[in-house]
Amino acid sequence: MASDGIDASTQKLLHSTALNINVLLNHLHRFEGLDGKQPEFSASSFKPAIKDLAAAIDKEVTYLIIACKPPARNTDVETLCPKINAGFFQLVKQIEHIPKSAGRAYLQAVRKAGCQSLIAAVSLINSFIDDKVDMEQGVLGELAFMPRSGVFWEHCKALSQIPADNRGAVALGWTSSVGNLVKDATSELSESLDGAKDSNGAAEEDELSDDSMDEFDADIPADRVEEGRKIEKLLQIAKHTCDKVALRCIRDCAQLDEERVVWLDGLLEQGKQVAQNVDDLAASLFMEETSWKECADLESEKLRRSLAELVTLAITFVDDTHLAWFEHCRKQLGAAQENAAEVVR
Repeated sequence: MASDGIDASTQKLLHSTALNINVLLNHLHRFEGLDGKQPEFSASSFKPAIKDLAAAIDKEVTYLIIACKPPARNTDVETLCPKINAGFFQLVKQIEHIPKSAGRAYLQAVRKAGCQSLIAAVSLINSFIDDKVDMEQGVLGELAFMPRSGVFWEHCKALSQIPADNRGAVALGWTSSVGNLVKDATSELSESLDGAKDSNGAAEEDELSDDSMDEFDADIPADRVEEGRKIEKLLQIAKHTCDKVALRCIRDCAQLDEERVVWLDGLLEQGKQVAQNVDDLAASLFMEETSWKECADLESEKLRRSLAELVTLAITFVDDTHLAWFEHCRKQLGAAQENAAEVVR
């Protein structure tokens, strides 16, 4: 299908178009935001502008797909390629107006949506030409894709749904990279501990069953249940803390000055660390090594420290009505003096 009906000169034009888009992709992938304040940038006006631009690009690329399919309309392709080049150039130019002060999470979300759209466009054009354009593996490694027209339309839709600001970007990142992970790890540990209650009674029956070797045993050994319950309580504290941060710090952050933008980014990064520590601590109970207890103690301490740092950071700008809860949580972790720095409010 790659070259049916598309003449040599049109193939060359399509190849050139894919090359231009690939250059924009590599440029955008390395963009880290403008230094200093950019008073002309407004997240509230940026989103509708990108939405309109994505819709325009979507339309032109749809026409290109139709023109490239047999019987190919080479004249239409020649008309559409410059428009598509111009559309993606404007897209990248718009994104490159974003300052670092808009927030790291916000910039990453917008840049990822833009890069995915560019990748899908290059892949789509490659499906119609013989001389494919190679994209950098470093870019593709971060941004998985499938070379189909439906994926391109999906990415254009994603461009129109970018977060309104850094608070929105952090909220999305928190849900996927922190909240859901901590919730799942806590739930899975509780289920495994409950399953361990009946493991001894079912052991003899399992030994006689032909199917016993076909199922993975996710239960915790009976001699680790007591320690597991202590860890479960710590994971519950982590879950409640993460839920509280999501609601009272991220969702309820009404003011987005430069300090709070940095604060929200910090919360997300520290939250990811908490999620990683939660996962590592829960996994320690399933270790086969005899040193599992030492490992569990070490991971417990790491989680307490990362939670204490998250709580201390949360206190910085959380509304006073929720301050008491976070202070109680910090003391509960034993971090009031040892792990938490003095907060200047």
